[in-house]
Amino acid sequence: MGLLSSLTLVTGGTSGQLSVNALSQEKAVLFSAADRVNAIGSRTINSAHIELNEEEQPEYTAESDEEENSPQPDDPVYESNNTDLSGEYAEPVFFSSDFDSSFKAYMDYRCITDTGSIQYELQQQAYTDDRGFRRIGDDYCVALGTGLTDGCGERFLITLDSGYSFTAIVSDVKADMHTDSTNCYAPRGSNAGNIVEFIIDTDNADDYMLCCGSADCFADMSGNVISVQAI
Repeated sequence: MGLLSSLTLVTGGTSGQLSVNALSQEKAVLFSAADRVNAIGSRTINSAHIELNEEEQPEYTAESDEEENSPQPDDPVYESNNTDLSGEYAEPVFFSSDFDSSFKAYMDYRCITDTGSIQYELQQQAYTDDRGFRRIGDDYCVALGTGLTDGCGERFLITLDSGYSFTAIVSDVKADMHTDSTNCYAPRGSNAGNIVEFIIDTDNADDYMLCCGSADCFADMSGNVISVQAI
């Protein structure tokens, strides 16, 4: 998993709040620093280091710690600190509703040329659907950053703000040098980034998608990514 560049645990009688330093964007999206399953609780996103005056801190209690660390629905980004699994799904990673992740890039599967790689092996199992997407079973073949995936072959449930969800199998991994400091998305200007990159067959892809340069052109694929969940 991709690690956040700087996490500071502020103690001094506080309730265990984590603050994030040196993020490259004012409203950068926050992801799990260690593991989607072993989540580390609620965190506050800031563009600069936060220092708290110890004299102003409330007295520490176990109850206040539990309350403070509980993820809130109105947080810019939050993830559950419940490490238990529910059925076959792990805890999802949520994305800020105002983070523009609507752009969904694509790459041709022929760019995968290393015949000894897992990526290449997966493409031998894949087929091209009627819109040009490469798929294995019902899963779309996608590339994700190392901040979201441990490697090829992992499966995810991806949910958009339209309410549409689809399953995907990681068939390539984005290079860290092409992603943000959390290695979870490729930056695209202020408060925007490409999270999901589809693998396609450009020879058989829909002309409209090739013209737009993004899979977001399709009605079912339009909108922002609001959660990514390992399955």
